[in-house]
Amino acid sequence: MRVEYRVFRAVLGLAILLGLIKLYGPLATSRGQQDELARLRLEKATLVAEQRRLQDYKQKLASDEGFEAVARKLGFVRDGERRLVFIPKREKKASSPAPGDKKAGKRAGSVPGSGTPRQRAPRPRQ
Repeated sequence: MRVEYRVFRAVLGLAILLGLIKLYGPLATSRGQQDELARLRLEKATLVAEQRRLQDYKQKLASDEGFEAVARKLGFVRDGERRLVFIPKREKKASSPAPGDKKAGKRAGSVPGSGTPRQRAPRPRQ
């Protein structure tokens, strides 16, 4: 009777294992479909928001004031007006040396190899 009980447990365990393997495919497919559905819902929400923004822009262009505002943003002016363009002052950036430049990183008045400026001796007073 002891042997029959072990055989029964082995067959039962094998049946459960086969059942789980059989169920894994549909469960994995279901999980993949849920992920795809969530991605599509997010994409739909993004597209609906974009559509709403475009509809508002379309309504703005339908009015004279909105049309004029958009035209001015694009650079159009009325007859008799002058277009002024203001260019902001840029700060000078240190130019980077060329890739093959042997003097890269060296500045005039620096100690070679140290990367620090050379200290000058004080001039004698005359």
